Formats: sequence, C-alpha cells, structure tokens
Amino acid sequence: MTQQPIIEIAEFPHDNRLWRIDSLGTISSKLGNNNNLMIEVNLRPVSQSTLNQFASSYYQDKKITIDKNWQQRISCQVNIGQLPILIVGSIWKNGRLESYNAISQTVSVQNVNITKQNIQFVDSNKKIKYFDRYNQEKDGRLIPFSYFGLDYSKPISCLQIQHDDYIDGIIIPVTEIIRFYYACSTRLAHLAFSSPHEISKIYYSVDEENHKVTLKLPQKYTDNEAFILARILSNETAFAGFEKIRNSLMKLGINSKATSLLESHFPFTSLTNLTVRGIKIHERFFVTEICSCSAPFPNVIVDRDNDGRKANKETDISDEDKQTYQREQPTAGQKDNLAIQSEEESAAYTKPLQFTLNKDCFLDLANKEIEKPEKPFNQYKSSYRIVNIETSATGLGTDLGTTGRTTIAPSTLNILPEKQHREVLAATFENSDLAIKYLNEHYADIQAAIHLFNNENCDFVPFIAPRNKAQWSYLDSKSKTRRKVLFGKIEYCGKTFWLIEIQARDNEHFVTAILHLDTNNEIDYFANLLHELAKNKGIWGKLVGVQNMKTFKHTHTDIKSYAEKIYTKIINFKK
Repeated sequence: MTQQPIIEIAEFPHDNRLWRIDSLGTISSKLGNNNNLMIEVNLRPVSQSTLNQFASSYYQDKKITIDKNWQQRISCQVNIGQLPILIVGSIWKNGRLESYNAISQTVSVQNVNITKQNIQFVDSNKKIKYFDRYNQEKDGRLIPFSYFGLDYSKPISCLQIQHDDYIDGIIIPVTEIIRFYYACSTRLAHLAFSSPHEISKIYYSVDEENHKVTLKLPQKYTDNEAFILARILSNETAFAGFEKIRNSLMKLGINSKATSLLESHFPFTSLTNLTVRGIKIHERFFVTEICSCSAPFPNVIVDRDNDGRKANKETDISDEDKQTYQREQPTAGQKDNLAIQSEEESAAYTKPLQFTLNKDCFLDLANKEIEKPEKPFNQYKSSYRIVNIETSATGLGTDLGTTGRTTIAPSTLNILPEKQHREVLAATFENSDLAIKYLNEHYADIQAAIHLFNNENCDFVPFIAPRNKAQWSYLDSKSKTRRKVLFGKIEYCGKTFWLIEIQARDNEHFVTAILHLDTNNEIDYFANLLHELAKNKGIWGKLVGVQNMKTFKHTHTDIKSYAEKIYTKIINFKK
C-alpha cells in the first residue's frame, strides 16, 4: 500500500464542528476473539474563541471561559492501536486531525527529578488545598473544571511530580506516560495492552561494559521501535513500568469490566528535561501532551529475523543453494482517504498502510543509529510470486487482524524523527540515486546502480530544434543549460529494468518512469524515446507505442518508501 497522509477516525463526530479530546478513559474488550482492546475517548465541541484563549493563556494562572456546549460532550470507543494519535487537547474536525493540541505553545521544564520518592499516583478528582492569586486558601480538585473541563464522573489516573517551579507539582495523566514512552506506535500499543506476553519472545543480550543492547528483532518492528524495546527489556525500571500496564489490565480480564485507572511510570530514574504542552493551574501544571524528553536510551544492535539485506558477496552462498520464499505480503486495493474504524477487524496477512507521525520525541536519539552486524550469507531467495487480494478495501483498522474474510485493510501509526523525514521528496536526482542505492543494499534479489551512457542523446534530453533556439530540451534556454536525464539500471529475476527521471525546473513536476527492455541496443532506443518525450514536454502519457512501461508520482515521504515503490512496480510487471 502507499502512504496516506490524512488521518481520519470514523467514530469521531462528522458535523463540521471542532472537537477536542478532553481525556482518555476506560479500557475495554470488544473484539474478543483475538483480545483487541478498545479505549474510550472523551470529546467535547469547542469554539475558535476558546481555542484562542488556550493558545494565549497556557502560562497564566487564569481561568478559561467555558463554552456552554460542553454539555454536548460525547464518548466513543476506538481501537487501542490508535493510541499514538490520541493526544489530550488535540483538535478534530469531521474525524480528521486539525491540530495536535489546543494549546499551541510548548513549555520547557528543566531538571525534572524522576524518582520513586518524588512521584505519587493520584486521580484527577483528588481534593487539595491551595492558595489563589490573592493568597487566599481554597479547597478544590486537582484539575478544576473551570480550567480544562474534565468530566468529574470519569476521573483519570495521574502522576504528580514534585518540582521547584510548581509547589503543587507537575500533573501528567498516566495514559500520556504510556502513550509517549511505551505505546508510541500501533505495534507497541498492541504489545503493551493486547499482547504483553509477546515481549518475552524477543531475544536480547546486554553488554554492560559498552552500554549496548543486542536485539534479535522480529521483522515487523521498525528501527525506531527497537530503541523503545531495548530500553524496556534492558532496564528494570522500564520493564516494571511496562508490567504495571498489564497488571492494571488484569482487573479487566478477571472482572470482565472496563478499567480507567491505569498504572505505569517513567521508564527511567534520573533528572530529565521535558518539553510539554499544558495549563498552569495556580501552583501546579497540568500536562496535556509530552512533546519531548531528554532521558537516555541504550545503544542498540539489531539482528533481524528474516533479514532482507544483502549478504557479503565474498561469503554468500550461491543462488542454487538458497531456498525460495515469498517476499511481499499481499496488498489490498483501496479507495483514497479511507477512515480508520474500530467496528470490524482488518485482514491479518495484508501489508498495512503506514501513517507517519513526524516528531522529535526523544532527544537522546538525535545522534544515535541502529547498528547492524554484517550478514555473511542469504539463506533464501525470492520466489517472485505475489498474491493479490481482489476485494477493494472499504475501511482501515488498527486492530490485531483476522484471518477471516474482511474488506478492512490494516494500518499502523509510526513515530519517525524529523531528521529522518522529508515532507514530500523533491523529484531530484539525489533522491533517485539514494533510492537506487537503498534497493541495492537492502533487497537481496536486486542488483541496482546509476547508469551513464556517455552519449549526449541519452545523458541529456535530445534537441528538437536548432541548438540556438529556445526549446524544452534546455533546462535554461538563456544560459543554454541542457536538461539532464538519470538512468537507474535494475536487474531482477534475470530481467533488466530502467528507471528514468528527467531533470525538472523549479515550477515543473514530472513522473518517474520504469521500463522493461529486451533489446541490447539501449542507446538508440533511449535516444529515440527521449526525442519523442521532448516533443511532448516530458509527459510520458502522450507517448505512443511504448510497451512495458509504468510511471509514478513523487508522493513518497522518505527514501525507504521510494525504494519500496520502485520494487513493487518491478515485481508486478506483466511476465
């Protein structure tokens, strides 16, 4: 499946109004056959004027004017796999995320001392005494309704952290601790809530001297998830916090009742710096979202199951000695912009649609990369067989999946650090060059390289008029700068494919083409092809009689997805 940039939740209101997530409530079981869990989301309609007050008043000891329509607040159940995007304070319209938080500005809290002695477990309805701005002692709840409008009938569990800047502490909902530290992706959310026993199946070892953790990582987990898993497995405090989630859910399994007072704690004990969004309430600070944390992670070495990287050529075994396997999961067709729904289960063995949440959450990972041991040989080779599902998807799901018949396609939410993210890759030769290199390094059944013909009618767009005339073949006619052509030569399953990209001006956008060519006279073929393309100003769709060609737009979000798109195009060529 391709990347889909728009996140839409089917269960959220679709009435053209703005809705804010006030809190996350009870955890319950709905899809019982595979223990998929649901989380209650409490929303309320808000006006733009209220949002403006939150944006400007977050740092002040000041009440917010409450919309009268707070009485219209609702609750809905969504799959726990959506937890990474369920941020308290986030704004939604017609089921789509409008803003990550009503509170647009962030607060940096330095030297937060994370120790057992410095933190206590409380619920949001806790009665406290405090001094108001006039130094008058008052009685009230920990989170007064006049500041954020929580529903008193649905208290939430929180951690209250002592801090010098706030006499009554920093208040963080436990669900936010879990979402940020333990369940920041769909896969990790299911690991923490639906199947915590699965973590015991991940083999690991710890090198205390070099502060490294080696993981035998299942293929489904990403490199970014590997850091989270390594900290949970190698750190007693982190593992205890992970276990507390399961223990608080034991009530659900024993009593068959929903539970709202979840338990967990920070996955470390040390001083840390936090960047948060929230509201100052007298001498305390209520956190609606943790944006980043400076706490350390271990260095990680990943030895993957079913590692698809290429092996060392000097030590690899011959293709005749390798076993065949089906590389790709089947992919379901889909309509554009499908909503994520929680009523029906998704197909368990279909390749999921990826939603990428681009955030620099963990500052310690800014300069860390996963280490990967050299692969001595490949035991398997691709069987080149792809199974397609003919039924088009009618919706998306973030559940664990079903093996039965369904028209719901799976999807996952993943955190990707900003440094690894590109909004939409420009159609530049640099990106295609990187994608070709990625294919060659990570796909065992591919040989790929950039190819230069050393022929001006292939390395440049051919002229279609005298050289002294302005024409499309020039990137810049005034300076007589020729328009270049990039060729990527890709060998797959005994066949040769060519990726072709035309250099574009700043205001131009061309598709990239992939051709399968049987002829050995590539120079003449491509010279004629590019001449016709120049006549049609780079529009591949206007070429007549070109067979075995596919095109695609540059809508991918990173080099990996670009390479995956190229690979998918190649393996699905008509045999």
